[in-house]
Amino acid sequence: MATAQRSRPEAELKKTIRQELQRARRATESLLAAVPDEDLAAQVSPLQSPLVWDLAHIGWFEELWLLRRVGGRSPLEGRYDDLYDAFAHARGERAGLPILRPAQAREYVADVRAAALEVLDEIALDPGDRLLADGFVFGLVVQHEVQHIETMLQTLQLGDKALPVPGGPAAVAVEGPASVLVPAGPFVLGAAAEPWAYDNELDAHEVELPAFRLDRTPVTNAAYLAFVEAGGYGDRALWSDEGWAWRSAEGAEHPLYWSRGGDGWARRRFGHVEPLPADEPVQHVSWHEATAYARWAGGRLPTEAEWEKAATGDYGAEQLLGGVWEWTSSHFLPYPGFEAFPYSEYSEVFFGDEYRSLRGGSWATDPLVARPSFRNWDYPQRRQIFAGFRCAHDA
Repeated sequence: MATAQRSRPEAELKKTIRQELQRARRATESLLAAVPDEDLAAQVSPLQSPLVWDLAHIGWFEELWLLRRVGGRSPLEGRYDDLYDAFAHARGERAGLPILRPAQAREYVADVRAAALEVLDEIALDPGDRLLADGFVFGLVVQHEVQHIETMLQTLQLGDKALPVPGGPAAVAVEGPASVLVPAGPFVLGAAAEPWAYDNELDAHEVELPAFRLDRTPVTNAAYLAFVEAGGYGDRALWSDEGWAWRSAEGAEHPLYWSRGGDGWARRRFGHVEPLPADEPVQHVSWHEATAYARWAGGRLPTEAEWEKAATGDYGAEQLLGGVWEWTSSHFLPYPGFEAFPYSEYSEVFFGDEYRSLRGGSWATDPLVARPSFRNWDYPQRRQIFAGFRCAHDA
């Protein structure tokens, strides 16, 4: 889907918004349709919420921003502000809360959506109101929902129930050079003309970078397996102090969901065990693992700016968008002139040295989100996300 365009006629923009809201909801419903209600309410890992919490949270976020903030309506149920505020309760606690059961959650999100479409019809998308200009607040809600679809896919992958496999990254194109040269010079980092961009993508600004080389493609399972079989997980010199402590405590010897049997290496995907596909991008590796591999391979992880320059220029790098999230070496930090909008909890509270940035989007990421300027972030030890990486080298 093409993103919203600036200065479109209001009727046309409202039509696009309605279509995007409906598209996101169809995707949510399709994903959860294959999951029995008892599994929707289960908590498979302290890392993730019960799926039914995510579903009702999608509705609560939509209610908060479209019905209450934009439409001026009263809360449908006051206690939801505590139950479904992502900052009020840790993910591991949510199954023990008096959250809505699946049938109730489905009814709630349907009621919210019907009211939200009424609000869309009633209001004017005032170009002088930053929340409404270009339909920003509706784009916020759409992106929030499709991001939760990916979160729910992570939850389903963590579980052991056999489910329809929803897809995966395309195999890496083997023909071509191992790396590409990105020449020295300036480029514009950040979202310059994306009306639904998040605050952390702003403001676009010029950055000067030295020349560097970047892997043409993401690191594959076969390439990463060579690192595993070469003893990379046992080579202390390849790991930072923090990374080695994590590896030791975790007992990590290979990527999450991999296993080795008599017939060779396999992986588990959505409850199904299959031979490890050699040419797919490696997934479910932490930042620590990616960094150790890069050192073993004689390279490093790219910075956020290097990654985005490669993604927005014609330098020959491939499969940068929509394959796997790609770890970068950068901490998640604000750009110059950052202003929290429309709420500080989206980005500002996460800035600092605890999180590392990821770029590019995965096979599970909606195209609306998988844009070159989009910034994801997570703890360096996280592996349940659909994340891989590629290496950079000084030129």
